[in-house]
Amino acid sequence: MPNRAVTIREALGQGIERLRQHGVESPEVACEILLVQVLKCQRVDLYLNLNQTIPKSQWEILNSWLEQRIKGKPVQYITNSANFFGLDFYVDENVLIPRPETEILVEKVLERLSLLNQPATIIDWGSGSGNIAIALASHLECNVYAVEISEKALSVAERNILTHNLEEKIKLILGDSFTALPKELKGKVDAVVSNPPYVKPEEEGSLPREVREYEPKQALLDKEDGLYFSREIIRGAKHFIKPGGLLALEVALGQAERVCEIIQNRKSYYKVETVLDLAGVKRVVLAQKK
Repeated sequence: MPNRAVTIREALGQGIERLRQHGVESPEVACEILLVQVLKCQRVDLYLNLNQTIPKSQWEILNSWLEQRIKGKPVQYITNSANFFGLDFYVDENVLIPRPETEILVEKVLERLSLLNQPATIIDWGSGSGNIAIALASHLECNVYAVEISEKALSVAERNILTHNLEEKIKLILGDSFTALPKELKGKVDAVVSNPPYVKPEEEGSLPREVREYEPKQALLDKEDGLYFSREIIRGAKHFIKPGGLLALEVALGQAERVCEIIQNRKSYYKVETVLDLAGVKRVVLAQKK
């Protein structure tokens, strides 16, 4: 701790160098995000006020956060903040950090459901932080039933729903898969949407450290071959989706063809297709109910 006040310029320089020395990925981006959160400002404000000094209390917070990042804790968990589909979300270690790949899933669902001439009824299987449900409800006239087995994750989703004033459009349901949903929804749902756990248990050790050590295993790991939960969703969704309705799943690298095959074998769906992410990976599988 310097004896004199530290400027924003010095805080950025020292923070970036500290992260770099410890091999932290993208040290400039990480330090900027942390400092923006500490100072409660915009990124541009940092560079417009480089010679402004930082209060001692905020300098101490920044150093504490830098230390957490060096130990591998993701920036989003340090700041309890993540952006998804242009919206801000509270996140902690009870929920997955929303990924850009999942925005493609949301985009495709919005494209399909925006064609309806009435409010859509949607099931969000494994809601986590509520990011999918909230992104859909923010851009679409709809009623979303967000199902989540983790009570702690559901509390995070509730917090985010209240922040975005969407409690009238999203109903949170604590329970295990489709068995927790109201039976009167059967045959009346326009879309079942999910980003399920799809990491094979034997692949856990190869995950990046910050994912392996900090993100909730229940939301990451499949029970079997990476496709257990996809099979469960495909099997259960057919009872709820109305004819012509949509099944939309995010899948892992290399899973898309197998998931398409599973869907086709159920013979309850048609128009099965895949969607590429920005890296050219088949990331989303779509199908319609017969």
